[in-house]
Parts: sequence; structure tokens; C-alpha cells
Amino acid sequence: MLEKKFESFLTEKLKEQSTISLAEQLKIFDEKNRSGKRFIDLVPSLKPDIQKVVLKLMGEFHQIPFIDLDHYTQPDREIVSLIPEKLIRHFKALPVGRVRNVLTVAMTDPTDVVLVDRLGQYAKCEIAPAFASPIALERAIDRALGPVDILSQAIKGAGGVPKKLVEQPIVSVQTAKKDEVTQTTTQTVNIVNLLIEKAIENRASDIHLEPAHESFYVRYRVDGVLYDYEPAPPKSMEASIISRLKIMANLDIAERRLPQDGRIPYQSKEKEVNLRISTFPTIYGENVVIRVLDMGGSILSLKELGLLPDVLQKFEALIHQTYGMILVTGPTGSGKSTTLYSALNKMNSIERHIITLEDPVEYRMDRIRQSQIDPKSGLTFARGLRSIMRQDPDVIMVGEIRDLETAQIAVQAALTGHLVLSTLHTNDAASAVTRLMDMGVEPFLISSSLLCVIGQRLARKLCLKCKKAYHLDEAFRKSLKFDELSRVGAVVDAKSQFYQRVGCDDCKQTGYQGRIGAFEMLILNDDIRRLIVEKSSAEVIKRTGIEGGMRTLKQDGLLKAIQGMTTIDEILRVTQE
Repeated sequence: MLEKKFESFLTEKLKEQSTISLAEQLKIFDEKNRSGKRFIDLVPSLKPDIQKVVLKLMGEFHQIPFIDLDHYTQPDREIVSLIPEKLIRHFKALPVGRVRNVLTVAMTDPTDVVLVDRLGQYAKCEIAPAFASPIALERAIDRALGPVDILSQAIKGAGGVPKKLVEQPIVSVQTAKKDEVTQTTTQTVNIVNLLIEKAIENRASDIHLEPAHESFYVRYRVDGVLYDYEPAPPKSMEASIISRLKIMANLDIAERRLPQDGRIPYQSKEKEVNLRISTFPTIYGENVVIRVLDMGGSILSLKELGLLPDVLQKFEALIHQTYGMILVTGPTGSGKSTTLYSALNKMNSIERHIITLEDPVEYRMDRIRQSQIDPKSGLTFARGLRSIMRQDPDVIMVGEIRDLETAQIAVQAALTGHLVLSTLHTNDAASAVTRLMDMGVEPFLISSSLLCVIGQRLARKLCLKCKKAYHLDEAFRKSLKFDELSRVGAVVDAKSQFYQRVGCDDCKQTGYQGRIGAFEMLILNDDIRRLIVEKSSAEVIKRTGIEGGMRTLKQDGLLKAIQGMTTIDEILRVTQE
């Protein structure tokens, strides 16, 4: 009877408003008649905005308030703890406020008087129920209690995987012999898969599995920083987890004394990734590091990398030169390959034949011939580069210059009408020149072939939802030498506003989300070419570059801090100052 009355009430009220279209209204009532469900049970199947309208009207009819949890203050832990977590999750009932002896609880069905009474017994106070959208309620519960971590549940249940976990389909991968797979328990298979899925979900670039005397640690590298994953798998599962990974990568599971390297093509729930696995023997067991490469990821534009307008304009002009060499330098994990891919993506056109030689191919690009070195088969950077020269290329990208032979062939290619892009491991742009000299490349060849060198680092970007403004202390402001940036129009005084990290649910309490590049671009001019021929030091070359208008890594980073992209502390960390 009450349901019929509400149906009449809802029909009249919906006629008075224009939020829900007539077609949507008919769909609601058709589903009601077809399924025979109550309106409260139909709510989860409705669109989020329609859910709110229906729940508000339901609250008006039952004289029970509706709470929009997406715009509601986070409840105190003390209030949330009045009802056990297990009940909150099971009944979708979250305490959101308390006045004296009355506890307000957001629920999907506050008309359930039996449940309301039961919650009151647990909380030992009177319950004031309130309607809430099921979707918003789940988000609010996760914010208050933390999201349910299936991986954590699996690890905690080391004696047996939860039924829900065992029933999950195992992600298909290329593995070794079938009889070897059966040696690995279902529990181990699920935990390995979930470790990988968790890394992908958290945007981790690397997974570290680290054996210790009585422990076995898991760490994820997110935005360039390592974090422990808790709880770690028990020491008793170390051997089976590592064996499972070796099977997936077609490695020798019996070999524990020598390092091994392999690859695992992996199809996650969301995307295809390539896992590069490296094992290394230690006194407590085999250490395993897995690099996570997103094979289907979109390539960032040069602007999205963080190149400021003046540097971007100069770099785009250089990558459209017909010949010469462009080098990108920086330590491992500083985004060198990403910069090269962005440049190739910008250059990619039907008029240009572009060939790459990589270790490994990290992004797949249409209309670009991409090749991967294979030292076991004899395909090294030097040998591959020689063969590429016979493929009539316009642009050649070499993943890394590691030896004199590769360096000499790359320089010759740049001098004979090809544009060559590659990377070097040096601390700054100027040091790339002296590194080539140290390898044995003649200075006059370097000065003739090199167009520019880009030095770079990756800094963590501030989370836009929780960053907090502040003003710099005068002494600290002077120590950072902001006056040197006045030549690019960056005026910093006592009124200038900077931002610091805070931490929220969106950024997992780190205060950062994503990364942005800090760059220095050394463009060779006549003065620098003369210094190269004279075999001048990296310091002299760098000083001349600055006099010619080059911004250092630190200066470029501070400009991004001025613009609110990152923090000063983060820039000082990545530039090691």
C-alpha cells in the first residue's frame, strides 16, 4: 500500500520538475512494472543524477532527509568507529554525524526499521537514518575506511586465499611448460597477478620484491619514489612467488646463483603492459625488480612534458632540421625515452622515413619502423645502426649511445644527411659533450654534428585538489637566487605565492599526482663549438651556455614552482641542491 502511495506521489512530483526527461521517467516506471521491485531497489540501476532526484523525493515522502555525500564533510574517525567496519560495508550504512545521543547514519534504505534498530544496539545510541546515493555512499565509505584491498586480503590469508579471490580468472600470460605451471599453487598465482594489477592501478613504474633475513618486502615506485606495500607477503611464499614470475618470463627456475633477465607480455583488466623482469642473487635470496611498461599508453605532446613556451619553440625548430644530432641526457628514470617518443610523434609524417633501434620498444608508433636490439643474436646498437643506414632513413632514433662504435656511427649518420636522436647518461647537458670526448669521438666531429643537448629530470606534480598556498621566507627566497630569473620575466617578492603539498584521498596522502619535466637545453652556437674543439671542460661549456640564454635545470624547475605546478622542495630534491 505504501509503495502504491509513493508511486502516485513520485508521478505527480516528476511532472512538476524538468530534471528528469519524460523518456527517463517512462523508463523508470516500465522497469518498476516489469521487475516488480520496490523503487528503493531500482535506485542503483539509475543514472547518478537521476538517483539523487528520486532519493530526495523519497526522503520528502518518508520525511527522512537526503544527504549528498559527494559534498558532505568527512566524518570523524571516532564517529565512524561507533559501528563496526564489517557492518558498515555489509549494510552500506555510514555514520556521518552525532548530536548528543543521536547518530546520523547515511544508508541506501533508511526505511528498514529492523536494520536501524540493530545499528542502534551496536552504537548504543539513537539512530537518525538518512537517504544517500549508493554510488556516493560507497565512495564515502572508502574515504572513511579506506578501499577494500583484495591483495591485502590474499596476503593476510596466507593459509588460504579468500573464496572470492580463488574464483577470479587467472590473467593469461605466455608461460613455460604446462607441467611447471601446476607446481605453483593457486594462491601464489593469484597473489602474483594481484601484485601486478595493484602496480598498474597505482601507476607504478617498478615493482621491487626484496628478500630479507626473516621478511619478504614489496615496494612500488610511484612518481619516482619508492613506497612499501603493506602487508608484505610472508617469507614462506618468497620462493613460490619468485618461481611463478620466472615461469611467466620463461626463465630458469632452478638457477638462483646468477642474474637473469626476461620479459612478460601481460594483459591487465585495463590495458596491455610489458613487464621487464630482472633477478639478482643476494645473501638472503633473489631480489626481483619488474619494470612496468604501458604498451598501449598515449604519447605525451612536447607541451605536456613540461617544456616552457620559449624552449618548446626552439626545440620544435631543431627537430625539423634535415640533419644533425640531438641528445637527451639524465639519470635512469628521468624520462629521456618519453621525450624522444614525443619528438618522434611530432616529426612523424608521410614525407619522413623514421627508424628506431631501442632496448626495449616501450611505445608502439604507427608509420615508424621500430626495432629492438637482441645482443644474444648479435643485434647490438652499433650493428643495428649500420644496417639502418642502408634503409634510406631520414630520421634515426638510437635508444642509447653506450660505446665508441655506436657514437662514431651516430655522428657519421648526422654528418651525412640524417637527423639522429639518442640518449646519454650524464648529470647535465654540458657533460654530454665531454662524455662523447671521453668515449673517443673527435671534438671536431662533435662540434660539426651536434645540434643541441637536453638535460632533464622528473619532478612530482602537486595534487590540484589539496595543494596549499604559502609565502616564502625572505632569507630562503634570496638563497634560491630568484633574481637570476628576472631575465625571463619571473619576478618573485614577498607577495609571491607558492604551494606546498598536503595529502588527500585522490593522491593517496602523498600531496603529489603525476610528474612533470624540468629541462635545460644547450643549443650549440659558434662560441660553444669553439670550446668543444678546444676540449674545454663541461663547466666552461655550461657557463657559456647560460651566458647565451640557457636556463639550468634548477631555474626551469623553479619557474614551474612559481606557476604552482610543483614544490620548491621537490625541485631541490631532483636537481640535488
